[in-house]
Amino acid sequence: MRLVASLVAVLACCGVVAQAAAAEAPPYSDNPNPVLFPKQAHPYGADMATWGERITQWIYAQPIEHNPLFDQTGADCAVAQQGPVWFIPPIAGPRVFSGSRTCTIPEGKAILLDIGHDTEDYPCPAFPGFEPAPGQSLYDFLSGIAKTVMDSVDLLQVSLDGQPFSDVLSYRFASDDLFSITGDTSLQFFDPCITGSPQSAVVDGFFMMFKPLDPGPHTLWVHGTNTFGADKTFTYYLNVE
Repeated sequence: MRLVASLVAVLACCGVVAQAAAAEAPPYSDNPNPVLFPKQAHPYGADMATWGERITQWIYAQPIEHNPLFDQTGADCAVAQQGPVWFIPPIAGPRVFSGSRTCTIPEGKAILLDIGHDTEDYPCPAFPGFEPAPGQSLYDFLSGIAKTVMDSVDLLQVSLDGQPFSDVLSYRFASDDLFSITGDTSLQFFDPCITGSPQSAVVDGFFMMFKPLDPGPHTLWVHGTNTFGADKTFTYYLNVE
């Protein structure tokens, strides 16, 4: 169960992309963000909500010692990366926070940017009262909590090499059904509901899928706030090679 704390921890995050001269770069706010897969697309056979679930499963599976969510330098950015999509998680930190990561990404990989999300998992032995109301489905119970948390996000800005993306708040995707997640028990300080066994879960968050980038250095800037007082800015430096 990641309620308000999850948003404070992972509201704004990380990044990607090219270091071309700004004067020569196309305005990505025109022609709705052509460096991204369209919101309705199914990149590599899955919709964006499913990709949001996959990056959440990946984050939860990694022990704290080398968990990329808690990596504030980029040293662990390659942990357990596999397949055609490279995951970029948020940087966990305090409510008001600015940070950066540096990472090398193999050429030809699409990039999934997790701007920020809320995960709700069940059962939650740490909170015995964390149960659906009588007659309420588990999905409706969990997704209602996640929606309330993510509805608090009131500003998101993402730019690639100084060029802003349009309508970032519309890149919000949520589970349309329960999925299974297994959290490493070293992360119980972050999510007390983690049991170390498979649990039912939902995710609600903001995700962008970048098409494979040209080789070379790339920079993505992300800024986000919410009504709980979180204010986070991140610069992510990537080298595609």
